[in-house]
Amino acid sequence: MKKRYILKNKKRFICFIAFILTSMFIIISMANIYGYKEECYEVIKIKSGDTLWDIAQSYNTRGDIREYIHRIIEINNLENSEIKAGAELIIIVE
Repeated sequence: MKKRYILKNKKRFICFIAFILTSMFIIISMANIYGYKEECYEVIKIKSGDTLWDIAQSYNTRGDIREYIHRIIEINNLENSEIKAGAELIIIVE
């Protein structure tokens, strides 16, 4: 004959289950918050007098501006930092 488990303290069992479920919810939420984020791009039209430095200061919310400018140059296949008015430029929106 099998011995059956008898639940003696129901409040403790309910608290334990609630703790486990809450812990799992927090872990899953943190994974979604700090997970991989895909870069978003925007196309802008360059105005007269614009420089890559000015554009980077406007759109870069975090990190080094020089790295942001380097990424813009890579994305747009530019040979150097010279840009011309009226041209379109793909930038990273953070």
